[in-house]
Amino acid sequence: MSKVHLNSSTSLNIFFNLKPIDTILDENRELLRSQKEKTRLKNRQIMKRLIDITVCLGIGGKPFRGHSEKSNDIHKGLFLDIVGLLKKYDPILNEHLNNGPKNAMYCSNRIQNDLIFSITQLMKRQLKDCIQDKKISLISDETSDLGHHEQLSIVIRYFDDTKCSAVEQFLTMKRIKSVNAQSIFNTLSDVIEEYNIKWENIVSTCFDGAATMAGSTAGVQTKFKEKNKNIFFVHCYGHCLNLILVDSEK
Repeated sequence: MSKVHLNSSTSLNIFFNLKPIDTILDENRELLRSQKEKTRLKNRQIMKRLIDITVCLGIGGKPFRGHSEKSNDIHKGLFLDIVGLLKKYDPILNEHLNNGPKNAMYCSNRIQNDLIFSITQLMKRQLKDCIQDKKISLISDETSDLGHHEQLSIVIRYFDDTKCSAVEQFLTMKRIKSVNAQSIFNTLSDVIEEYNIKWENIVSTCFDGAATMAGSTAGVQTKFKEKNKNIFFVHCYGHCLNLILVDSEK
């Protein structure tokens, strides 16, 4: 066999042993997909830890941020302090904070706010599903904070079939610019619509005895009855007890 034939035979064998281009592309694509999946799973593990920290601080009503969050500060705020503590004992978090991309640490104040907002939205959806078509009692009171801003706290009470007991659930704290009956009613009405509560499912309201809230002519409780005449008004027992204690000291 001539040298030319040998070279041709060798080239032919190499050709047949080579993988088709589409196979090579598929393998590269699969490798890239596998790497992306590993990165996605790793990022998910990191976010789980940050979500748990957010939930823990939220349940305790603790502040997230510090007055200064520079790298050489001893106290950077509870969120970053807990992250720094966990990374000592958590290889995944430690590797991410030491070797991860600096523009994707997931610890900035914006990410903290995003986590709080996302958890809040999830809790709202779960609560909406829980109270759907249930009979609701609404409890609300207005007070001033340290900054002299008027705040309206809103709580609902309903019967939980799974627990076979009544449940009181804090909904929200709303800042109001005016403390007249119409302004307070509008704020409460917005929250009722936000949680998809039907007016016919509100069986009672509980406010203090001030004319703005309890007035039989133009009070908030009267405006509720305009929406549903069967809504029963209860003068808050806590406020009644407070009035008794104040009078007993005179």
